[in-house]
Amino acid sequence: MATETNTEEQVRSETSWISVSPSGLWEVHRRWKGERKRGDNTPLLGSICKIRVCPKNHTEDNPQPLSSNETVSAVSDSCVQVTEYPRSQDSVLQVPLDSWTMLRMGEGQCDIIEGCLEGMRAGETCEFTVRPHQRHLKMAPSDIHATQFKGTGEERQMETECFSLQLHSFTPGKESWQMLPTEKWTWVLSHKQRGSQRFGKGDIWGAMHSYCCAVKLLITLKGHTRGKDGIPNVDGSRACDLETRAVNRETEAKSTHIQTEEEYRTMKAELHSNLSLCQLRLGQPAKAKDSSSKAAALDPANIKAWYRLGQACLQLEDFAEARQAFGKVLELQPGSASAQNALKQVNAKAKEFDNKLGQRLSKMFT
Repeated sequence: MATETNTEEQVRSETSWISVSPSGLWEVHRRWKGERKRGDNTPLLGSICKIRVCPKNHTEDNPQPLSSNETVSAVSDSCVQVTEYPRSQDSVLQVPLDSWTMLRMGEGQCDIIEGCLEGMRAGETCEFTVRPHQRHLKMAPSDIHATQFKGTGEERQMETECFSLQLHSFTPGKESWQMLPTEKWTWVLSHKQRGSQRFGKGDIWGAMHSYCCAVKLLITLKGHTRGKDGIPNVDGSRACDLETRAVNRETEAKSTHIQTEEEYRTMKAELHSNLSLCQLRLGQPAKAKDSSSKAAALDPANIKAWYRLGQACLQLEDFAEARQAFGKVLELQPGSASAQNALKQVNAKAKEFDNKLGQRLSKMFT
């Protein structure tokens, strides 16, 4: 029986996923080093983690034990200073190497490291490898990313780097279900602001990741909004006992602000609209169409959502829907030069498409 348990633990100890960095998508593979610690206490959203990341060729197979000084300086105060390092497309990881540093879970300093920290316990070490995601190699990059990688796809495929990650200690955090609605709303606003800042600096992948984090957390606020009369709405689809309802009422009473249903829908629409812009920049018109469609459905007066829907449809050669989307922009903003020029482009592309189709058909019957 012990052998089966050890085998099962060994299987769980190796995990793979896809993460983002300013330079694009990366395949991450993590495995544990040494014996696992006991307990369920692991970093959560908001936890400040004291970590050290080292390239594999700088470390031995068995990492050096922590010194007594490092044990004394364990993170214990949630107000400890966290340094935000400038994100760069020249580096996969966005933290200094070979030195202890502080990282707050959820702030997205490095999505790869945050993913590795999930499930780790204080004093543990894991080893992880990163390499360019093969699907990303085939994507049509934006101008920002076009010159990031030199060489062929085969050369990029060999660019695999290995690191070790030590988790010294961390402060308590929270699961999303443990948060008050106001706490979640604050995180949503923080993710949205961070996404806008990253987009402005050309970090499109990072911006998209921040907007995705905001959307995922915002969804959990469904049913925690209040109506125009100020009375909290109740999500009838969730069954809860009397004790849970009492706890919910108590936590809601502590909240300084509960967003209205209109605020919720407007925020969700803005996030989906921003996502669509990132997806357009990254050459993902199908995803951009889906995101902008959701934004327009949530907020029909969102001009940016309709315009980006038109752009996505144009790239997908869905000319009828593109005309409809740009036409909606003109309804909301009569005389919009951007929408008028876009409609001219749609008509020109549609005419070109019809001419090519006619030529192909004529060749088939001649």
